[in-house]
Amino acid sequence: MSITALSKKERYLLTVAQKETDRPPIWLMRQAGRYMPEYMALKEKYTFREFCLNPEVAAAATLLPLQILDIDIQIIFNDILIPLEEMGLKVEFPGGGPQISPPIRGAEDLDRFNVATFSDPPVAHSIRLLKSKTGDTPVLGFCGAPFTLATYAVEGKMSKSQHHIKELRFGAPEVLHEMLERITQTAANYLISQIDEGHADGVQIFESWGGILALPHDYEEFAASYQRKLIAIVKKACPDTPIHLFVKGSNGVLESMAETGAQVLSIDWTTPLADARRRVSKTLQGNLDPIVLHTPDAIDAAVEHMLDEFDWKKGWIANLGHGILPQAKVEGAKRYVQAIQALAAK
Repeated sequence: MSITALSKKERYLLTVAQKETDRPPIWLMRQAGRYMPEYMALKEKYTFREFCLNPEVAAAATLLPLQILDIDIQIIFNDILIPLEEMGLKVEFPGGGPQISPPIRGAEDLDRFNVATFSDPPVAHSIRLLKSKTGDTPVLGFCGAPFTLATYAVEGKMSKSQHHIKELRFGAPEVLHEMLERITQTAANYLISQIDEGHADGVQIFESWGGILALPHDYEEFAASYQRKLIAIVKKACPDTPIHLFVKGSNGVLESMAETGAQVLSIDWTTPLADARRRVSKTLQGNLDPIVLHTPDAIDAAVEHMLDEFDWKKGWIANLGHGILPQAKVEGAKRYVQAIQALAAK
């Protein structure tokens, strides 16, 4: 196969395998979102729940970054909290952040919080529909990591202090462990359905709240151990499907991430790529600070700085260190994609 004539799927799979490609593939976390006028036009017509559960709407939203930015990888439009509904909780999106009710606060609440199974769920329909429209562009499914989903289930909403999950960790750790076991199996079932029934080309696990576990032994006990369990279950069922793991606060847990079994480590902007490459041998994904997309003229210099002393020619998927913010400029996202595409000539 000539590396000068790769399809997007070939570029993606070769990069995951740390083989040489024509250039790094690029996609952006939260790449279909409020910074795009076209997305806001869709938002006028549909509720957020319809974006997640109506395959036609989910596919339409997911397609926008491909059409507008020419990214290499799509990630299906969905929300990490959807599986919690199947476990017995009510998940609402009233604006200003999700609301989960009634939250899990003690052992007495576990009777209404059960492992969920999935038979061709809407997200699998969405992935199939998207793949039928986009040819060789790979599509990723995703889920939240067990500790992150547990944090939402316990807090009931977005919270800066996360005091309820911390109270559960210290006051009733056995309850938290039981929650995490059930969430891990549910998340595995959810990812497997996206692969087996949706035919996702890869999946990403989002650990957005693991960073609140500041002590290494806490992170290991309540986050990393369940990341490993989740990945092991999915890999056993779907051994050929790449698994990406994103952790917000990756710098302090990079080696732990490498031991989970994930093939791709998605890192935030606090970890220099060159440093990450010295510390772990996995394919890396990241990690431009999303704030840079607010200032298009700063993109080229920021990319050059990000790649300082880093061998980008294999084993790297260009991305952001977190999701695009609503204040980002479409021109900034385009400039980033173009800067990565230009690496093909170097």
